[in-house]
Amino acid sequence: DVARRRRRRRRLVAAVEMFTAKMSVSARTATATATRATRGTRRGMQTPPTSSLVATRCVRASTMRNARVGGACALVGGRANVYNLCGAHGRRAKAIVRAVVEDEEEDEIPAADVNFGRALLIFVAAAYGSLSVCLKLVFESQGAPTAGTLGGVRGLMQLACFLPMLMQPNSTGGEGYKKGRGFWLGAAELALWNLGNQGLCNVALLFTDATRVSFFTQASIAFTPFIATLGGDKVSRNTWLGCALAFLGVAVLGMDGGSAAAAAGLSGGFNFGDWLAVAGAASYSMYIYRVGAFAKEGFSGQGLQIWKAFFLAIMYGAWGLYDVFAFNSGWAGAGIPWAGWRNWEVWALLAFTAVVPGCIADLTQAKGQETVSASESSVLLAGEPLFAAVFGAITLGEFLGPMGYVGGLVIIMGALIASDVFLKKKAA
Repeated sequence: DVARRRRRRRRLVAAVEMFTAKMSVSARTATATATRATRGTRRGMQTPPTSSLVATRCVRASTMRNARVGGACALVGGRANVYNLCGAHGRRAKAIVRAVVEDEEEDEIPAADVNFGRALLIFVAAAYGSLSVCLKLVFESQGAPTAGTLGGVRGLMQLACFLPMLMQPNSTGGEGYKKGRGFWLGAAELALWNLGNQGLCNVALLFTDATRVSFFTQASIAFTPFIATLGGDKVSRNTWLGCALAFLGVAVLGMDGGSAAAAAGLSGGFNFGDWLAVAGAASYSMYIYRVGAFAKEGFSGQGLQIWKAFFLAIMYGAWGLYDVFAFNSGWAGAGIPWAGWRNWEVWALLAFTAVVPGCIADLTQAKGQETVSASESSVLLAGEPLFAAVFGAITLGEFLGPMGYVGGLVIIMGALIASDVFLKKKAA
């Protein structure tokens, strides 16, 4: 129904364009006639424009502008005198614009669909928040896999989820999208930045809390302005303010050592895992920036995401094979790749992380944002580390100190400000 109404609205706007074009031709003819009639008059005298020309200019300027943005209600009521100048043509334009307005009102998204979209985005935030907690549970299991082995197995599982999409003939994008060598290089580059993000966070979980990793990952907004500036983009003041708050939140969060540091008998402060998580956040920020850059170049965003999963599985697989080779070669510090591979609970956790946060959450996020505004989506998705804190407290017994929670909230606030959430609400 929504698609049908949108097609009807496009036909109505096309009718307005056709009408104004005809009026423009008539007005030019009338103006030319009036100009020829006034030739030979005294120097400096001009014939005032005809009422039809005035009406045409008003109809073209006001009708098209308001019809396109859905604000033609004021035009129909406040510009009635303009349409009256045009007689029957003006009444026809007025009827067309009123039809556009009524169609815009019919095209409003029902409240039930908006609420359903909000529920989907809340689910996405919870799914992403569960990722670090589930991986932490895997690492704490008996005979846990190494970070490379975990990444390799999970990458293959995630690839299996995208396999039906990879088999489609238009998996690189439909008509109108760029393809060729640049597409494959772009997908491989996105896979590399994604590997830097998730791979570093996986290793970070060996040294710090899952809740802290989730909060530090949210701080990726702190690196965005610097990357965008280097790329030649203009950065708004709100983005710089959000960046400063994110850095402040990282510093405050670092003052709280977390339960992992407390168990190790360490005082509050940054540990090795925290620094790895921050580096992973920087890699994720670069990943987001490059996604936007490739979209501007004309590549299909969905196609890049699908084939990114393919290249990412290859990279994770190479990491896992390296761990196996290092162990078999007897290298110093090389651990057993996966001593407890018979543990079905670990397999279930890995499958969950590959299917729910790795695949379903991505598709669900796209569906939810069809009916929810971008600013509200940012607010709902910013709840990811809060869900991680709840899941971590329930399953892992992780609790941050007061400074940790304050720092985490400051990071979220910085992300929201950088997304112009509060500015848009104020302007509304």
